[in-house]
This record gives sequence, C-alpha cells and structure tokens, in this order.
Amino acid sequence: MRFWVCILVLLFVHNQFSRADKTIHSDSLYTEKYIRDIYISDSKRALQLLDEAENRKTISLRVINELRSLSYSNMYMNKLAFMYAKKAYLLDSIYQKDPEHMLKMTVYLAEFSAMMSKYNESMHYALEGIRQAQELGNREARARLFFCMGENNWRLSFKDKAYDYFDRTIELLRGSKEKREMMLLSYYYGAKMGFLMNDSRIEEALEVGFEREKQIERLKALPQIPEAYVDGQYSYLYSKLAYIYCMEKKYGQAEQYYQKYLSKKESHTPDGKMYSVPYLMLSGQYETVIDNCKGFKELMRTQQDTLNEQYLTVLRHEVKAYLGMHKYKEVAEIRETILAITDSINTRDRNNVALELNAMYGVSEKEEYIAEQAFQLRIRSITLCFLACVVVLTLFLVWRLWRFNHIVEYKNRMLAQLINERISNRKDDTQLSEAYGQLAVTSEIEPEVISSEELNETDKVSSEEEENKKIFQELNRIVVQDQLYLSPELSREDLAQIVHLNNARFARMIRECTGTNFNGYINELRITYAIKLMKKCPNYTIRAIADESGFNSTPILYNLFKKKTGMTPYEFKKAQDSLMD
Repeated sequence: MRFWVCILVLLFVHNQFSRADKTIHSDSLYTEKYIRDIYISDSKRALQLLDEAENRKTISLRVINELRSLSYSNMYMNKLAFMYAKKAYLLDSIYQKDPEHMLKMTVYLAEFSAMMSKYNESMHYALEGIRQAQELGNREARARLFFCMGENNWRLSFKDKAYDYFDRTIELLRGSKEKREMMLLSYYYGAKMGFLMNDSRIEEALEVGFEREKQIERLKALPQIPEAYVDGQYSYLYSKLAYIYCMEKKYGQAEQYYQKYLSKKESHTPDGKMYSVPYLMLSGQYETVIDNCKGFKELMRTQQDTLNEQYLTVLRHEVKAYLGMHKYKEVAEIRETILAITDSINTRDRNNVALELNAMYGVSEKEEYIAEQAFQLRIRSITLCFLACVVVLTLFLVWRLWRFNHIVEYKNRMLAQLINERISNRKDDTQLSEAYGQLAVTSEIEPEVISSEELNETDKVSSEEEENKKIFQELNRIVVQDQLYLSPELSREDLAQIVHLNNARFARMIRECTGTNFNGYINELRITYAIKLMKKCPNYTIRAIADESGFNSTPILYNLFKKKTGMTPYEFKKAQDSLMD
C-alpha cells in the first residue's frame, strides 16, 4: 500500500514539474513585451503583472525574474534588483538554454553589485561575464563589463588601473558600425571625460571631448539615429567644453562653445538648461543659473518627483548662485527646503529598506519551490524512474531491517528463556558453563600473571588432584555463600590464604576444577549474579547492575556478558521484558 501511495505522489510531482516551463498566452497584459514597455514608467504595476504572469505561466520564470530585477532597480531597491537578477542567473545556469540571457544577467549582477559598493563581487561577475562574452562574441557586453571594472577601480582609488579599463573599453568599441555600440562608445567618451575632470586632468578631458565630438558626427551620418538624440549629445558635450575652457581661463573659447551649446534645441529644454549650470556658475552668471534652475524645478514639480538627489543638486546650485549674489535670505529659505527634502528622502529610503526586507522575506518562502522546479526541469526525463527505484530500495531495506531486528529479538528471547530454565534447574551456584553451553569466560581486562616457576609446577602431574577437588568444593561454598566475588578488590592471593595454598598450587586447583583461571572463575559467578539481579530488579540501570555484581566498570560487564550469553545486558533485559509480557 505504501509503495503505491509513493508512486501516486511521484506521478503528481512529475506532472507538476513537466508543466513548469509551459506558457499560456491568454492575456496581452501578461506578456514580456508589454511589461518591458511599462516597467520604467510604472514599476509597481509591472511587478503586479509579473506576479500574475508567474501564476498564469505566460512568461518563463527566468525572464520574470529579470523584469523584476529591472523594476526594482528603477525603484532604487538595489538589493531586490540584485536578488532577482541572481535568481534569473541561477535558472539560466541550470537550464543552459539561452547563454545570451545568462550573459545579460551576469552584466546586471556586475553593475548592481557596483551600485551597492560591493566591488569585489562586482569584479567577480565582471570577469565571469567577460569570459562568457568572448565565447559568444558579444562585444557590447565585454565593453560594459570592462567599463564597470574601470569604475570599480576608480572608486577604490586605483586610478591608473581604472583608466586602463576605460581605454580598453573605448578601444574595443572604436570603429564599430553597429548602432548600439556606436551610441555606447559616445556615452563612454562622456563618462571618461567626467572622471578626468574630477581628477583635474583637464588636457586629457579635452582630448576625450574632441574624440566624442567626432563620434557624434559619425552617429549623425546614420539614417536610423534620431535627430533629437544627436542634438542632445552635442548640447551636453559643448556645455562641458565651455566649462573646461572657463576653468583654464580661456574665456573666448569657453564662450564660443557656450554659443554652440545654445544653438542646440536641447539647451532650451528644462533638462538641457541644467547642462550649462557649471559653466554659468564658474563664469559668474548667477541670474541665468537661477532662471535655468527654476525651469527644471517646475518640470519636476509637475512630474511630482522632487524627492531625489537630482532635485537636491538643483537646489544646491541655487544656494551657490544666491550666495554669489549675496542674497542670504533666499539662501536660508532654500537650505530649509533642502533639509526638509533630505529628511523626506531619508524616511523614504528607510521605508524602501523595510519594503525590501519584507519583499525578500516573502520571496524566501518561494525558494524551495523554485529550486525544485528548476531541478525537475533539468532531469524530468529520469526523475520518476530514479525515485521509484529509491522508494523500492528503501522499502526493501526497511523490510530487511525489520526482519533482522525481529530475528534478533526472537533469538534473544530464546536465549533468555534457556538461561532462565538452566538457572532455575541447576543444583548449585557454582558455574554457568552448562547453562550457557559455551566455554567459560576469560578476563581480558585483568589477565592473571603466572610466573615461569608456577607454570613449571602446573605442568607436572600431581597426585593431589583429588585433594584439590575437595579443597575447591569447600572454597567454592565459602565464595558463593559469603558472596566474596561481589567485591571488586577480591584477588587470587585472598582466596589462596583462605585454603592455605601457595599461588602455584592454587592456580593449578582452579584450572583443574573450573577449566579456566581465577579471573574467569570469579567473573562467571559475577555474571550469574548479574543475571539474577536483572530478573529480580528490572528497574536497575546497567551501571547499577555492574556495581552490584562486582565489576569495576560497565564496559567490562558488557564485554564479558556478550561473550558468555551472545547478547548485551540491555538486550537480555529487553528479552526478559518480552517474556514477562
């Protein structure tokens, strides 16, 4: 019956796992394309749809975890973003179906780790991802990972190594005709330029800026590149070049690039106006700074998005501008606003941490299911057969163990019954050799030492054997009657003195009359007493029985009892209990 129950359970589990990777395309809301389109604008909604998509199985679990990762990253919950990216990565490593997707997850893990300042972990994933990208010939992924390694080293103050990675990234993408790679190269030029400016390497920053200008020209020549994108690239670059030349006190060139910046459409948008703020601040154009900041602030208020570092940066620009204009009242007001927003951001961050923890706790409850699902998807073709064999083997072993225990218990009962019968029928308490049907017990704990002289004496044919038998009968009566054997300190010399014999003759007498030595004779009496005690006092512990019977320790009793009866004292007690039942 148990076997068939196990089989039915295994069939159910196998059926569930076989359905784990199937998708049911029933609703366009729960598709990968739709959720990818909305996760940036409405991350919370995307997460809700992903939960339902997992229940409906409309999207594979690894893609669901990827989209969850991106959604949480957009919500600045980097721990959850990393966790789900790791889940997707692990599923990819198990399935081995889509190496490109696994590479994408590896890139995410490297970048998310860097965001959380876990630079060693980020470097680990970056190196692994570079190996994968080389095998797949994915140049874009290699470039992203090289640059990630450069950023990690820069933040760790390994500047030379950082710039080496930046250069490797740029060299890898330079000359590429792929649109995405060309756009990525432009971005990396700008990022490297920013790092050089932070390190006050102005000349190098200018060189990189000019390289970026050439790259934007190449992008401009591509028909599929939107004009607005090119305009934004130029706008950002010219604002940075104006700032650099102003730092170098080359005001004429600075103004030229500022005018180039103003010639771009992006420079008149709220976002674009913020590009020029560093230059305007440095050149003392505080009124223009205030005007540019107001437009951007209004945009963010319209979007109801003022609780972020970007908005705080704008306010700090205003503070510097008003300080330059000596308008300290406005400075005080803005600083109060900064404090209030900072408190709100801190509160939000604490709430986000709590939400992350709650979400991670909820996710942990699904871990076992996800692991089982992934495992079964990998080995579903052999699972049923394997588990069935395990069940059968387990049942067989359980049956064999039960049967063995049953036989042992039966044997012990028979031995105990035989011992009881022999003890009840014997005429004296001298020995149990016949009762047990075994040889007498010999002690391995306290072996009797006999000198060579004594041995020579015992080898001689003695005419006093008959006398020895009479002496032993009297000695045995005294030992049994007075229970001298119960004393752990009893020695051969003690008994030899009772019958007034020397050691050699005493040893001969014991061997002739018992077939064993002194220790074997005494231990046999002690075991007999131990058996009686276990029958008379079933509640006694084995330790108490050993002490009462004259044994120095419980292990000695166990050893001698096992040799004499074929079972341990515990087994004998158990057999006695079963006989009483």
